[in-house]
Amino acid sequence: MTGRKRQPPFPQATVRQPFLTSAAMAPAPAARPLVSVVMPVHNRVRYCAEAIDSILSQTLADFELVIVDDGSTDGTSAFLEWYGGLDVRIRLFRNEVNRGVSASLNHGIAQARCDLVVRMDSDDISLPERLARQVAFMTAHPEILAAGSALRMIDAGGNIAGPPSKVETDPQILHSRPSLAHPTTILRREAVLSVGGYRPAFDHAEDVDLWFRLGEVGMLGNHPEVLLHYRAHPGNVHQTHRRRQSFLAEMAALAAYRRRNGWGDPVHAEARYEEAELADLLGWSEKARQAFLRRMEA
Repeated sequence: MTGRKRQPPFPQATVRQPFLTSAAMAPAPAARPLVSVVMPVHNRVRYCAEAIDSILSQTLADFELVIVDDGSTDGTSAFLEWYGGLDVRIRLFRNEVNRGVSASLNHGIAQARCDLVVRMDSDDISLPERLARQVAFMTAHPEILAAGSALRMIDAGGNIAGPPSKVETDPQILHSRPSLAHPTTILRREAVLSVGGYRPAFDHAEDVDLWFRLGEVGMLGNHPEVLLHYRAHPGNVHQTHRRRQSFLAEMAALAAYRRRNGWGDPVHAEARYEEAELADLLGWSEKARQAFLRRMEA
């Protein structure tokens, strides 16, 4: 094979697979791939090479990788432009300003050409069999609208930092307590669109809100195998917005309770709410809110 080696724009963004060094080596695109991988990216130049490489080196090669650069300012944009020239399966989109994860995911899903959409975060690593296993799982279970998998934690340097996670597989339990790890999920695109997609009002717990709404029109599931390494580092959402994430997950559950009892859901999807305002809108008493805050501070 021939082709001039393309150098990355930043030394820290190292290409890890030798076959990615030439555009001539990238496989030809399918007219309509089997699965779309949607990855929002915001200021992740340190980690996104590993995340992208882990998708490009999947055993199932019939996919498209839809990357939404959410207004990055740290050099990520230039790196993604370079990377997009390495493989014709990469489709790159850019938000001129930072719009948040929900808006970026909705944009990526709207651009996806496949009914099956795999979520990917820009700082995690998908194991080589991930796409093959998840596509097979969804094919075998057409009643399932969204499915996660087990994962293992890694540290900032990529070292294993804990045992495999345990996942719930009982559909009835997942209906009432939807515990899908967002970065591990595969979704049915039409189902996500039919319930209104991700709601920016729940950013940082947008996944929990979506699982509840999908669970009201279909079933959720989990693949028991570890298919992703989840990177824990000081910049990820669980570390930087842990308290608000927990609060919004409570609000998503309360919104689901209202819908399932016929009381309606008053949350405007695109709005941004102060915590007290959202709690009041959903009928959460001040006493309950203060009790929640005390639990979070304990």
